[in-house]
This record gives sequence, structure tokens and C-alpha cells, in this order.
Amino acid sequence: MSGLRTLLWLEYRRSRVWSAALMGSLVFWFWGMNQVRVVNVGEELGIRLVLLTMAWLVTAVVLAIMCGRFRGETRQGQYQVLLLSGPSGYVHILARFLYALGTALPFAVACGGLLAWAGRQAGLPLDTGSTLQAILVLPLWGAGVLVAPVLAWVLLLMTFVSAYRISGSGWIPGTVFVFGTGALFGPLLDWMTNISFSLPGWPLFGRLVEVLKNMNLDQEMPSPERAFLLPQEPLWIMLALTIGMLLLAGRIWEEVEV
Repeated sequence: MSGLRTLLWLEYRRSRVWSAALMGSLVFWFWGMNQVRVVNVGEELGIRLVLLTMAWLVTAVVLAIMCGRFRGETRQGQYQVLLLSGPSGYVHILARFLYALGTALPFAVACGGLLAWAGRQAGLPLDTGSTLQAILVLPLWGAGVLVAPVLAWVLLLMTFVSAYRISGSGWIPGTVFVFGTGALFGPLLDWMTNISFSLPGWPLFGRLVEVLKNMNLDQEMPSPERAFLLPQEPLWIMLALTIGMLLLAGRIWEEVEV
């Protein structure tokens, strides 16, 4: 992995302002969530969760832009020396992925803290274990299932566009790639749904489960135990898919020196 530390340092120099802005935006999102004041506690919690979701959507766009900017940089010659005689394409892809993921993980953990805070504000009986699960387990599971594969997909998209652009135009291979991978998303989602909970799920929020057990629930609702289980299968599948996309992106970079 020669040159990985150098490339990570370059990624830091290139994107540190973006990373700092993302982490700083947490203050704004916390302020917005704290301004929510409605009589209905459930409605208040729902609005705060919507704001938290918006925070993640904005962050996802910023992280995608951070990952996808290398085409313009390489075409302008910014990394010309590194591309011609330096680390392999695999290392370039890995460095960009690791930096973006390293930015996303602290943000995710901080959002988990905001989630736990919102739950406590709504009066949910979160014990220490449940609080730690909200801060660590849910964000890390979400990073593995959603964030990591999205970042890898963006890197693969940009290497594909840079490698197979036609006469300088990138919209044709980009459109082909987006629609091609989009067609695979539905079957993949159905497959993961069908095999979920084939392995033992990870239980969450034990005290909440106990509270729900003591309530008169509608018979058609799923049992509290199953309602608070995280399936293992999507995590392992998406992590394997992430590794595959990173390897493919690195291979394309090696072949065509995008």
C-alpha cells in the first residue's frame, strides 16, 4: 500500500474545509432540533427525526461531491505526477474512500447522539445500553449498509465516466452506468429483504421492548422483540458489495489511468 499515507494527506488538504463544514453543521442541526416546540410529544419527536434525516441527506450529497471530484483534478493535471509514477489506482481509490468514510463516521456517531437526545426529550425510557446503541450501533450499522456502498458507487461511477467518456462528454457513460446499476437495485433489495433474519438479529433498546410488552398492542403489529432487531444480512452483503465496487474502480483506474 505504498503511498497511502501521502494520498490521505492530500485528501485532507483537498477536502478539509468540506469536512470541517460538515462537522460544524451539526451545531446548526442541533439548534434546529432544539427549536421544535409542539404540544404533542410524538409529533415533536417526528419533526426532530425529519430534521435529522435532512442532515443526513445534505451530508450524503457533500460526501458524494468530495468523492467524485477527481475527474476534473486529474484532467487539469493536479495529480499528474502521482498518476504517472506513484501509487496504484487501487491505492488512489482506497485513499479517497477512507477519507470520505472517516469524515462520515464521526458525523454518524454525532447524529446518533442527537437521536438519543431527541428520544430522551420525548420521554422514551432509554437506559445506558440503549443510549450507547443509539450512538454507536445504529450509526455504524447504517454506515456499513448505506454510506460505505454509496461512496464506493460514486467512486466507481466517476472512474467509469472518466474511462469511457466519448469525445470529452461524460453524460453518455454516466447515464448508462446510473440506469444500469439502478436496474439492479430493486432485485438486490428484494433479495436482502427475503433473506433478512435468516441469521440471528441484533436486539436493540431492551428497556423500550419491555415497556412495549406491557402495553396493549394491536394483534396485527409485529412483536416488540422483532420490531427492535437489526438484521445481519444487509450489513455483510453491502460491505461485500462495497469491496467489490472499490476493486472494480481501482482496476479501471489501473487500466486507463483516468
